[in-house]
Amino acid sequence: MSKYILQKYSNFDRASLLREYNNVDNLELKNKKVRLVEVWDGKFSISKEFRKRVTVNWIRDNKAIKLLKTPDLKVFIGIINNTYYFVRAINSNGTKEEYYDLRTLNPLLKKSDLALLTTAKGLLYWHKNNNFCSLCGNPSYADNLGHSRKCSKSTCGNRIFPRLDPAVIMLVTYNNKCLLGRQQNWPKGMHSTLAGFVEHGETLEQAVERETQEETGIKLKNITYKYSQPWPFPSSLMLGYIAEANKDEIKLNYSELETAKWFTKEFLKASPENDLFRLPGKMSIARRLIEEWISEN
Repeated sequence: MSKYILQKYSNFDRASLLREYNNVDNLELKNKKVRLVEVWDGKFSISKEFRKRVTVNWIRDNKAIKLLKTPDLKVFIGIINNTYYFVRAINSNGTKEEYYDLRTLNPLLKKSDLALLTTAKGLLYWHKNNNFCSLCGNPSYADNLGHSRKCSKSTCGNRIFPRLDPAVIMLVTYNNKCLLGRQQNWPKGMHSTLAGFVEHGETLEQAVERETQEETGIKLKNITYKYSQPWPFPSSLMLGYIAEANKDEIKLNYSELETAKWFTKEFLKASPENDLFRLPGKMSIARRLIEEWISEN
């Protein structure tokens, strides 16, 4: 099971009340345990690999506090076991540490680090793309310990908050078959469940119906929510559903998909996992939806 699914780390305290301090300089961190990880070009600083598990290069305590006083973008991530965690975005990779993207790191990280880095990645992407006020065009600056931005023009003062893009992802079944599709730009052979972004004015279930009908012409019944998955690539929240098709006739929308077909449980159990056919990656909610359906009696 992907560690992203229902990502739960019970000791992860987002400590939202601390964001009222606005700036890291206002936090009293003396005599507290502090950890900071640096991010360059969207990639995290990682220490050497040990027994197939990489270690996040957490800078510790006084050294971390010193780096929090630099003008770089810093974001407070949260608290785990009385330790305060931060991320710092740097503009150059001038050290010997290696930097890796979260997609690569996901299966190698322990749960606590995965929870922290998932939050950090989503917030840093949002900061990167919101340097200016959407109302007046003046520069904005990070506020609330990196959990909001504020317009620098005093007569405007517009405050913006991180956005999430909700997306539904659904496994559609018909008797002993499930519907999988693929897009042209995907890796060779990869097939996955249907998915799409939720539009204004519709419920999640309506989005499941609309996206399925738009892509394959199939109408649904018995739409059931299963679970969700944070997906900071770049800023989605995946909402997983299962649904039943009224009929198995496919009317493919080629502007949406390269192909869509029905696959039996027997075929998927023996999936060749090659350029002819492969399932989505094990870190994805799509993979869990498929595997749970296969395992049902």
